[in-house]
Amino acid sequence: MTMKELYIILSIVWMMLQWCSSAYGQSDATIKAAKSTAASAGLKQYQKFSKNDSLPWLYGGDATLSFASTSLSNWSGGGEDQISIAPAVNLFANFKKKRWTWENYGIFNYSLQKNGERKAVKNSDNINLVTKVGQQITTKWFYTASILARTQFSPGYKYSANDTIRVSDFLAPISVFLSIGMDYRPNGNMSVVVSPLMGKATYARSDDMVVLSNAGLVTTEKDSTGADVKIPHKSRYELGGGLITSLKGNIFKNKLSYNTQVELFSNYAEQPENLDVTWWITAKYLIYKNISFDLRFDLLFDNDKKPTDENGQLRGAKVQIKNYVGASLFYQF
Repeated sequence: MTMKELYIILSIVWMMLQWCSSAYGQSDATIKAAKSTAASAGLKQYQKFSKNDSLPWLYGGDATLSFASTSLSNWSGGGEDQISIAPAVNLFANFKKKRWTWENYGIFNYSLQKNGERKAVKNSDNINLVTKVGQQITTKWFYTASILARTQFSPGYKYSANDTIRVSDFLAPISVFLSIGMDYRPNGNMSVVVSPLMGKATYARSDDMVVLSNAGLVTTEKDSTGADVKIPHKSRYELGGGLITSLKGNIFKNKLSYNTQVELFSNYAEQPENLDVTWWITAKYLIYKNISFDLRFDLLFDNDKKPTDENGQLRGAKVQIKNYVGASLFYQF
């Protein structure tokens, strides 16, 4: 990803964050409502008080099930039967005591699609776990330390007309980020974490060259003759700095809820100008009671992840994009 492309993407994100923050985060009433987003969305609030507790525990979540089906019989226009299913679960457990905060999130989603007589294929598979501890030092600034882990449930495959190649698996890879820095929170809906010290560890529970290559764990070195040799590694450790910006909220009388996050990471020791970028957006529009229209957009770029082509040769890093649009049944708890 060139710096010009990154600048354009970040400019769009920043304008969106500024608009949302100015539109929904200025008044005291809005800020108070934002600090209880889960409660305003109809989630249950459980209280565990002690003599020194300043606020209760707040935990809950939501479950979503998307389903689509197409069935054809003697259809002269052609086509084939199709069925897809996509469950997703979001969980949180947050606590605040005096100047200390502890936030925990779990985001899980999975989707399968089956066309005709062919086997079902996986379209989406994510496990994201986050825990963050903060100490408030001013009205809007916190010291913060966080751990983020990202992996998937099951094997992932690359499909072609002649072959099926496994490219990932459970804990292959798993990426873990450990960051220390400052967290700027202008209101309850927005957070900007600036981390001058961030560690990134990548591990793959696999010896497959293709899996390791897609995880960014294969390097190219010169042998004694000067020829390129691919060297596989089970793990990789990086030290750098990063920026994590997140925004959430509800608009249109709470009919539309949105959540977006941008993560940037720079490796201090190796090509610090090549930023790793993770950007995702989710939006849910309430159609009727427990029926919603959902959108999800994911953009990823990691200069170390160089997938292999059909001939087993390493390709250059590419911007990865995935999006989903559909109707869903959901339940909040």
